[in-house]
Amino acid sequence: MTPDDRRKAIVKAVVPLLIEHGQAVTTKQIAEAAGIAEGTIFRAFPDKCALMVAAAEETMNPQDRAQTFAAALEGAGDLRDKVERITAHLLERFRMTMAVMIAVRGFLMSGDRPADGPPKFIVEANRSLHTALTELFAAHRDELSVPPETAAIALRSLVFGSRHPGMDFDEITPDEIARVLLHGVTKEGEH
Repeated sequence: MTPDDRRKAIVKAVVPLLIEHGQAVTTKQIAEAAGIAEGTIFRAFPDKCALMVAAAEETMNPQDRAQTFAAALEGAGDLRDKVERITAHLLERFRMTMAVMIAVRGFLMSGDRPADGPPKFIVEANRSLHTALTELFAAHRDELSVPPETAAIALRSLVFGSRHPGMDFDEITPDEIARVLLHGVTKEGEH
C-alpha cells in the first residue's frame, strides 16, 4: 500500500469512530478499526492532531463528492425530484459532518489556521458545494425566478439552517424543504 493509500485508509477508519466516540477516540481504537499497528498511524501522520484535521477535511470536502452527487441524483426526473433527492443527500452528509467537526474542533483550533477565518479546506468545501448546487439549478434555469447561484444559496440555507445544532424544533423533511424552496410558504406558491 502506498503512503497516500495508507493515509486514506486510516482517515476512512477514523470517521465512523469520531461519530461514535467523539473527541474521546483513541489511537488504539483507530488502529484496530484500520487493521494496523498503532505506530503505523504515526508513520502516516505526524501526530493525532494531523490525523483529526485530515478526517475533518475529508468529511467536509470528500474526494468522491461528484460521484456521490451523481448517485443521489441517479434516475431523478424533474427539478422537484432532484431538489428532494439532493436535499436528502445533504442532510445525511450534514449529520456526519457536524458529528466529526464537533469531535475535532479542539484539534482544529490548535492547528495551523488563518487568524481571520476558517481553515482553507472549509472554504474550499463551501465553494465546491456551491458550485455543484449551482450546476444542478443551472440545468433548470428556464424554470427559475432567480439565478441558479441564488437558488443554490437558498437550498443550502434551508438544509443547514433546518439542522443547526442549536435549533430546538422538529426536523423538516426533504419533501418539505423542496416544497418551500420551489413554491414558497404561501398557498399561492403551490400553483
